Amino acid sequence: MFSWRQLGILGSGLCGACVLHEFWDRKDFFRVRALSFWRSEEGTGAERGLELRLVQVVFRHGARTPISRLPPSMEQATWSTDLVKVVPHTLIDYRLESLEGGPQPPSPVEDSYQKHGPHKGGARWGQLTSLGQQQMYDLGQQLRRHYIHNHRFVDPVFNPQQVYVRTTNINRTIESLRCVLAGLFGDAHREGPIVVQTATAEEEILYPNRENCLGMRPLIKMAWGLLDTLPGYREDRLKLQRLLGIEEARQFNIFGLRDEMTARKAHGLPIPEALAAMEDVVEQRATQSMAALVSGIEDGHSRALQLSTGPVIDLFIQNMLTAQNTDNYHRLHLYSAHDTTLIPLLMALGIFDDRWPPYAAHVTVEMYQDAKQNRFVKVLYLEEEKQVQGCSAVLCPFEEFKEAMATVALSSKAFWEKCNIDQKKASQSSV
Repeated sequence: MFSWRQLGILGSGLCGACVLHEFWDRKDFFRVRALSFWRSEEGTGAERGLELRLVQVVFRHGARTPISRLPPSMEQATWSTDLVKVVPHTLIDYRLESLEGGPQPPSPVEDSYQKHGPHKGGARWGQLTSLGQQQMYDLGQQLRRHYIHNHRFVDPVFNPQQVYVRTTNINRTIESLRCVLAGLFGDAHREGPIVVQTATAEEEILYPNRENCLGMRPLIKMAWGLLDTLPGYREDRLKLQRLLGIEEARQFNIFGLRDEMTARKAHGLPIPEALAAMEDVVEQRATQSMAALVSGIEDGHSRALQLSTGPVIDLFIQNMLTAQNTDNYHRLHLYSAHDTTLIPLLMALGIFDDRWPPYAAHVTVEMYQDAKQNRFVKVLYLEEEKQVQGCSAVLCPFEEFKEAMATVALSSKAFWEKCNIDQKKASQSSV
């Protein structure tokens, strides 16, 4: 029997951001639509006497090639290099550097992809496709219409004093950010390249960093062990394994299966008929499994969410505090990341809809201020304003938002301390 080895679940370079991936079949799947929350001036916060002070956007990369392969018993798709050609209008001049201002650090994730060689057809693993480039360019165009044309919130030419940009150190997120910046600022003249920052793999917080946060491992192991207890999960898992000719394995890599199927569908490539008939099952069980791994099951829930997304939420809050206490701050923050960034973030905010985030999905966190210097937070996911769990309204007073996030938010320092402490406790309890 063919043993389909799991591809470093939630690790080894995330298997697509910590591994576990990708896409959702929805009407907004192939192109980023004109989102309704990017409204006209009529009915905006400004009209209600509120001033927009800060915008933070964290988004998932665009469509890409798979980061896995179906077992040999299944027909292999042809991922032609024509699918990954550069889209000319997405090109801009940029320079990638470390968080400390040094050269771009190594990328263990990309190194791991290279070991597998190219897909049939020549395209590499996890490569942003032409479709993905256009999706991200479209997102940049939407941001431009809202924050430059409508709100006049930032200058039409990239201004490093106003805009901060960061990406995970993986080619598809780097290129996705390039495309967003091209859509947002176009070819407008500027002095020198746009500086984009990225973290080393050892210090990355923009995805659940199982590889370097050792405290996550016992929580993930516990969640894996309990998946079969979810109603109907084991039956569906065994059905899929029989279909694929995979030997019994409780840690069946359903994420790799979903990854391949959804990537094929996005790019019009054939899916084996037997698998296509199970598409809804794969989608449901993969999403259910990912949610369990990043948020925990039973008593591990709060700790798992803290380690999966706590530093991201704290980063948002610290940026808001900076915007309150000085006039010299970045007004717009752009973070290029992954689906495994968004799922735990949405769960922590209490707005997860049990659907896998599509390509170019994004969470927008806006901060407003009234005439009395009171601050308010508004969160949007895709085209919809969302009421954060623990907030009394969509427009949430800042202190109320901060209190709602208090059980999840973790400073970077506290995060890494907790990673190591939790691992030490786990080791001691297993002796």
